[in-house]
Amino acid sequence: MKLIVGVDPERFDEFAKRSDIAHYSKTSPFIAFKYPEYRKGVLVGMENEQGELVASAVVLQKTCRAPIMKFSYVQYGFNLDINDRTLIAEFSKALADYAKKSGSAFLRIDPNITRLQHEKDGRITENGFNHEYVTEILKEQGYTHLGYNYGYSGNWMSRFTYCLDLDRDLKTIRKGIKRYNTYHKKNEERLVTVRRASMEELPVLLKSQKELSEKLGFKPKDLSYFQKLWKAYGDDVYYYIASVNYTESLRALKQKAEELKDYGKKLKDENKIAKNDQEISALEKEIAEISASPLNDGQEHFLGAKFIIRQDTHAWNVNMYTTKTFLNYRGAFALHDYAIAHMHELGVKTYDFEGISGSMDPKDEYYGQTDFKKSFGGDYLEFLGEFDAVFNRRKYEEWKKVTWFNSHARRRIRRVIYSRKKKTS
Repeated sequence: MKLIVGVDPERFDEFAKRSDIAHYSKTSPFIAFKYPEYRKGVLVGMENEQGELVASAVVLQKTCRAPIMKFSYVQYGFNLDINDRTLIAEFSKALADYAKKSGSAFLRIDPNITRLQHEKDGRITENGFNHEYVTEILKEQGYTHLGYNYGYSGNWMSRFTYCLDLDRDLKTIRKGIKRYNTYHKKNEERLVTVRRASMEELPVLLKSQKELSEKLGFKPKDLSYFQKLWKAYGDDVYYYIASVNYTESLRALKQKAEELKDYGKKLKDENKIAKNDQEISALEKEIAEISASPLNDGQEHFLGAKFIIRQDTHAWNVNMYTTKTFLNYRGAFALHDYAIAHMHELGVKTYDFEGISGSMDPKDEYYGQTDFKKSFGGDYLEFLGEFDAVFNRRKYEEWKKVTWFNSHARRRIRRVIYSRKKKTS
C-alpha cells in the first residue's frame, strides 16, 4: 500500500463519490468551502499494488491562537471498504503519521461509519450488523475514542441520522411515508407549490432560519455562508422554495366547500352525512381564519426553503427551514415531497435527512424533529463518533479547556440575547 498526498481532484472525487459511505464533505470542493477557517486542505489517498485508489480523505488543518498550535481534521472520516480491516488500520495510521509530520498537535476524525444496526424507531436490531470493530482498530492505531454519546452533546458532526432508500419505485417510497396521501392532498387542495430556486433567493431560507433561531436560541448562519457553500459545490446544489398565494388558495377552498355541500345533498347514509358536514365545518373555519388574515393579500408568501447537495447517487439535506402559518399548509412536507421525487428522477439512491439527536424520548427537546424525519420511513443510522490521535498532549489539553470555555461562554451570551429579544417582542 502506498500513501498519496495531493491526489488529483478529479481522480479523488470520482473515487469518493462512488463510496458506500460518501459525503459531500469528503470531496475536493470542501477545502474551498472551509477556507479560511481551515487554512490548508489536502487530498490524501492510498493506492494498492496495482496503482488503484482504494482509500481517500480530505485532511483540513487549522491554526489556533489560544493556545498557539495546529490541528488536523477529517470530517466524517475516510472513504474505503469498511470490510477491509487491514486497509482501515493502514490508512488510519498513515493519516495520523501525516498529520503529525505536518505539525499538528492532534488529528480528529469522526467517521460516518454505522455502529450498530437499528430499527426505524431507534431500537437496536437483534442479530443486526455490528461495526464496533472499526472503533477497536482505530484505538489500536493510537486514536482515543470520545464515546458513544448523545447526538447533540458537543460533537462536531451529528452522530445520528435518518437516510431514505430511493433505490425503489416512487410509489413504494411514498407508501412508506406516514400520512403521505393526507398531507399531499392538503397541500394540493391549498395550491402549495414548490420550485427550484436561484442563489439570489437565498434570503428566503435565511428568513425562516431566523425565526427558528429566535425560538430555540441558536446563532443563525448568514447569507455569505450559503453563498460560499453554493459557489464551492456549484451544480451539485439544489435549492427549493415552497410558497402559496393565500388569496388563490382561499378561492380553491371555497370551491371545495361548495363541492362538499353539493355532494352532501346526494348522501343518504347518516354516518357519511355527519362526516361530510364535519369536513365542511372545518373548511369554513379555515376559510374564515384565512379571510381575516393580512396574508390574504394576493401576493406569494414563502413557507420555507431547502438546500440540498447531490453527488452521484447520494443526496444530503444540508439545511431546511420553514415558516409556520396555518395548520393545513405543510411547508416542510411539501419541500421533502418535491425533493424526494426530483432526486428519485435523477437516479439518486440515498436521501440523507442530515442529523437527529438520536433520542427517542418524547421529552427530548429535539424529539419533534426526530419524529418528523422518522415519518418518511428512512433507516435510523448511528455513527461511531469522534476519535482523536494526540501528538502533543500538553497543547491538546490546553486546546480542550479553551474550546470548552469559549463554547459555553458563547452559548450563555446567545441565551441572554435571545431571551431579551423574546421579552422585547
